[in-house]
Amino acid sequence: MIIDVVDNRGVASMAGELTRRLNNCTTARLATASLTRNGLNAMQNALASNRRFKLRLLVGLYNGHTEGAALRKLLTLQNRAKGSLEVRIARNERFHWKLYLFNTERRVVAYVGSSNLTGDGLGAEGEFNLRLMGARGDHALRNIAETFDRTWQKDSIPLTEGISDNFAPISQRSRELSKQIYPEIRKLLSHVRRPNPRVQQKAPGRVAVFSYVEQFAGPGTNKEVSDKTTWDAKMWDWMVYPTRAERDRLLNARSFYLADIRRAGGRISLNDVRDEDEFGTEDGRFFVAYRKRRGSVARVINKTTLKLLRDGGLIARKDDLCRNRKLGNAHQALLNKLLRVPE
Repeated sequence: MIIDVVDNRGVASMAGELTRRLNNCTTARLATASLTRNGLNAMQNALASNRRFKLRLLVGLYNGHTEGAALRKLLTLQNRAKGSLEVRIARNERFHWKLYLFNTERRVVAYVGSSNLTGDGLGAEGEFNLRLMGARGDHALRNIAETFDRTWQKDSIPLTEGISDNFAPISQRSRELSKQIYPEIRKLLSHVRRPNPRVQQKAPGRVAVFSYVEQFAGPGTNKEVSDKTTWDAKMWDWMVYPTRAERDRLLNARSFYLADIRRAGGRISLNDVRDEDEFGTEDGRFFVAYRKRRGSVARVINKTTLKLLRDGGLIARKDDLCRNRKLGNAHQALLNKLLRVPE
């Protein structure tokens, strides 16, 4: 057996290790005490590749640190995976495992240590994990697999929509409590190096999508969003759609122009997508959260604005704003000038 350390320093990160193993394994057994959507990226990409392999994920709800949104994301991935992904919840309330076990035709690779399936756990400093590599018949590796399988079969339950919905408020409270570290204690803690999100995330592309909204979500939907997301605290706006295709049109564009139609006129703005989620509400289940592009302005829809849009050929009458469409270069330039979008 070969044993190495992976501590998220330099080029050795758990994010890179998991990506490589998921792209080459025949089976994967993953267990984590805490889970966030950022921790699902490697798994999501591997499942999207349509490569045939079997993945079992065992998730803990320890101290409420797992994101409710991550559980909802897992339900979506599980439904799309058509049997390739199984997710179960550990019944032990103190379940604290961090285990990643991969089988290929010739060998087994296991990671055991401190890294949860979260953005920080897979990429930030302060973690310590052992990588164990050996033949399929290695006694220690076989014992790890048998321990996982025993807990999977006897001490876990399938992830359901009911679990994710009921857990969401607990997860929200846990995040708020984690911020309440006394200033005196915080001064003693060193700053953790994290991967630069500006490097990891795709930059907004050339905007070519125009959308509109003229109906507003009911109080039940507003409460669900408040209970299950942090969007209100971050002052992000959001929209909900009845179908995934309608929502994904904006997700794929990453940025979009929006006509917010009101009785008294409304506004036009340029917005960047910040988040997405899926949960059932009276108004739909497919959500997109967004924020107005920094440095730009939102333009009131009045007679002057409508005249500028008519003169530029974007609309013939105000009703034309209530139409989803792709925009050509000339119309993008018109809106960018109107909204004072930074170069």
